[in-house]
Amino acid sequence: SILLLNVNYEEFKNLGNLAFQRKDYAEAIEHFSKAIALDGNNHILFSNRSASYAGVQDFESALKDANKCVELKPDWGKGYGRQGAAYHGLGNFKSAETAYRKGLEVEPGLQMLVNGLSEVQALAREEGSTIGLEKIASLFRRDDLMEIIAKSPKLASFLADKDFVEALQSVRADPKTIAQHLSNEKIQMLLQFLLMHENPDLVRKAEEAEIKKRQEKERQEEEEKLERERAAKLAQEAEKQKRMNLTEADFQDDPRGLSEWLKEKGNNFYKNKEFDQAITLYSKALEADPSNVAVLTNRAAVRFEQSKYEECISDCKEAIETGRSVRADFKIIARAYERMGNAFVKVGRLEEAAKAYSDSLVENRTQEVEKKLKDVEKQLKELSAKAYINPEISAQQKERGNALVKEGKYVEAKAAYDEAIRRNPVTKAKAAYDEAIRRNPRDHTLYSNRALCFMKLMEWPSAKADCDKALEIEPNFVRALERRGNCYLMLKEPTKALSDFNHGLSLEPTNQACLVGKDRVNQNMFSGQRDEQQIQNAMKDPEIQQILQDPVISNVLQNLSTDPKAAADALKDPLINERIQKLAAAGILQFA
Repeated sequence: SILLLNVNYEEFKNLGNLAFQRKDYAEAIEHFSKAIALDGNNHILFSNRSASYAGVQDFESALKDANKCVELKPDWGKGYGRQGAAYHGLGNFKSAETAYRKGLEVEPGLQMLVNGLSEVQALAREEGSTIGLEKIASLFRRDDLMEIIAKSPKLASFLADKDFVEALQSVRADPKTIAQHLSNEKIQMLLQFLLMHENPDLVRKAEEAEIKKRQEKERQEEEEKLERERAAKLAQEAEKQKRMNLTEADFQDDPRGLSEWLKEKGNNFYKNKEFDQAITLYSKALEADPSNVAVLTNRAAVRFEQSKYEECISDCKEAIETGRSVRADFKIIARAYERMGNAFVKVGRLEEAAKAYSDSLVENRTQEVEKKLKDVEKQLKELSAKAYINPEISAQQKERGNALVKEGKYVEAKAAYDEAIRRNPVTKAKAAYDEAIRRNPRDHTLYSNRALCFMKLMEWPSAKADCDKALEIEPNFVRALERRGNCYLMLKEPTKALSDFNHGLSLEPTNQACLVGKDRVNQNMFSGQRDEQQIQNAMKDPEIQQILQDPVISNVLQNLSTDPKAAADALKDPLINERIQKLAAAGILQFA
């Protein structure tokens, strides 16, 4: 008889739960009532029926069941939550707040109590002690309600719920129906959101709680990750120790396994810099399985550390040959080429090192090997250039070039200067050491003289480039400034030409070539002719662009046409005068 009662009670309880999930609250009440008739001391049944009564808006009955639930189980927080919800539905928010607070004393942090308390506190603050359903309904009549829902990540998906939309439309059409829909979970969430929206303090607290919850979750995930890593490491150590405890007898019928086991033992000695022991074990590993190419590359690494570079190279060559025959992993072969290249570098065989690195990149391209190859190629280039240097021949070629210029043979002169530069290239010396400067002078005249040849051949960009190099070495070399100024004139960049001529005259005020060049620029200003290519080049010049954007200059340009006296006064300013001259030199301004 007792067994039968228990079965029936559980059956009715399960049926009630299923009905509640379907929102068939009337059927749920019927099933929970039958279960209560069989077990009148079960607090969960009263709690479930209280929620069902709230679903049909019978908050009086909901409150009676909630009170009975708390009476049967006073240390269960959810019972107080049912009390709070019933009081909430009855509009008695003060009592609801009291119920939620009692529940939190019993079960601190229970989410249904925290949410319920937040809602009723907001309502209590709104109207002092209580608030009617009409006030709640007013929140749902907001003109921007749909916009608020659509913009909220938590609420936006509700708009796809037909039941939610219908309940919302019902409340907006008739505020008196609000009490019928407060049991709708999504309507409750919306109400809570609206209350928080009107109370920034609640929003802040909710955000803080959310952040705290997220941080706690991240902390737990990090701890779990660390725990997994610790477990994996322990497992690896255990496996490693297990293998270390093995003996050669354990690999009687497994030569490859024996080779790998000996290699691992050799690796441990290598890491501890016990190279002789490592070599012994690697050699035994090769005896066990000569096709184990990785053992050869590891032994090569040890030879390298011992500065036994020829033996390292030999092991690498054997690894490559064996690897090809057994079709070893291309990364292992690439590693053999790389280590062979490292050894070649150490013994100064750079060309062989470059080939080894190139072969490694063919097998497996890595940034590290690419860098090594570039470094070796750079060293080879520097050595080749250094071997070609001969200051005596350089001086002879320079004199030959000077003679050819005088004869008007500029092509041959240029070739002579090219050879002179290659034989005695310009190098940077440290000014702090007079002796270093005397032993390695910076011959800027070579570049200036070659620039003259380019100018005679009308190769203006190349001539300008040589002048740039000469001025990089000697910034105050007037001849290079004059020649570059003339290059700028031919390249239709008169503002830059004027700058070079002025700079040259600041160093040598009577320099005839700079005076003539500056005069050519001035003549161009007053020629009355418009050179479109020159103007296009000038407009690309950042300095010209900056001048044109200067509001002071813009005002002066306007006054030149409308108020000549004001313009003349402005031109007395040296800076303004200089900028106007640059515009005129560029052909942007023309004077009669």
